[in-house]
Amino acid sequence: MESEIKNVETTPREETFRFTGKAGEYFSIWIVNVALSVLTLGIYSAWAKVRTNQYFYGNTYLDDVSFRYLADPKQILRGRIAAFVVFAVYYFASMATPLVGGIALFILMLFVPAFIVMSMSFRLRNSSYRNVRCGFDKNFKRAYTLFLVPMVLVGTYVYIVGQFGQVQAGVAGQEVEPPTVMFFLPVLMILIGSLFPLWDFLITRFKISHSSYGDADFFFKANGKQFYGMYLKVFLVSVLLLALLGTLVAVTMTALISAQRLSDGSKELMVFVPIVMMIVMAPLYMWINAYMQTRRTNLVFNNVSVGGHHLKSDLKVGHMAFLYFTNTLAILLSAGLLIPWAKVRTAAYRASVTSIMLTGDMNQFVTVQAENQSAVGEEVGELFDMDLGV
Repeated sequence: MESEIKNVETTPREETFRFTGKAGEYFSIWIVNVALSVLTLGIYSAWAKVRTNQYFYGNTYLDDVSFRYLADPKQILRGRIAAFVVFAVYYFASMATPLVGGIALFILMLFVPAFIVMSMSFRLRNSSYRNVRCGFDKNFKRAYTLFLVPMVLVGTYVYIVGQFGQVQAGVAGQEVEPPTVMFFLPVLMILIGSLFPLWDFLITRFKISHSSYGDADFFFKANGKQFYGMYLKVFLVSVLLLALLGTLVAVTMTALISAQRLSDGSKELMVFVPIVMMIVMAPLYMWINAYMQTRRTNLVFNNVSVGGHHLKSDLKVGHMAFLYFTNTLAILLSAGLLIPWAKVRTAAYRASVTSIMLTGDMNQFVTVQAENQSAVGEEVGELFDMDLGV
């Protein structure tokens, strides 16, 4: 069937996504969502999420047709209540004894792969384009196989850190020897850090390769080597920038100490050292974050295809860093009131640099998916699919 579609139109054409939302329009939705969520102690947040997603989906266009978000708020609320109960049980168990806390953490970690699969299924099943829903193959066995090692290592790390924190809290004001297991913490951190790019690749591939549009599966052609290369570049850039920051701080400290020796009144200058560090660190952190997010998004999107059509992303580090910096500054200066403006302009930029290379007739492709989906049937009422809001 795919080859028949490709023969209709052999010349690839690029179709760019468009976002038509306006800050003023979204502000009216956002302010009501915030007010009602506060007044209802968070209960309305499920309806708020649906309204928000419906607005952003409905204003995102591909080939002059918008996307749709079809979730039921009541199902989202049930998922969030379930998540709240699970984490409440873990929280109170961890306050009892270290043994009980460790058992509760282990049980909670056992649910993580299932939660991820159910959340992905819920999100995609309620996403639609041209009346064709997306889907997700709920392969729980594969999910547990994939998440087993990360769960064990991260769970062990959290448990060790929690144990040390409880020991310190229990003997406040006294010198305490750290638990013996604390000596394994650096080794564990290095191990987790070295395996993180591999996990990111495997988890990303799992999510994409088990997703579908109608009955057309998504494909992910990136490999682990590309992810390690990306993370290595991010690490080296971060180290270089932090080294430059450290040099700047050292020079500033040296200058202030020299000034302090020359004048007794210069002691007040030392107060400005933390302020200078914060002023420099904030943009630096935003730039590193922008670099990371941009590289990863481009890597993932440029290796995704569905039905022979290939996605393309061309995010620019400088533009994303500028968005992060100006958005943060605007939100701080407006006491949060410019959050809608920040979200809309970010969504507009992301859409403008995201496109799909069509290698066939898009209309015929969508028609085929609609017919196949109708024949297969939709699991719209899946009881165990949920949005946990985590």
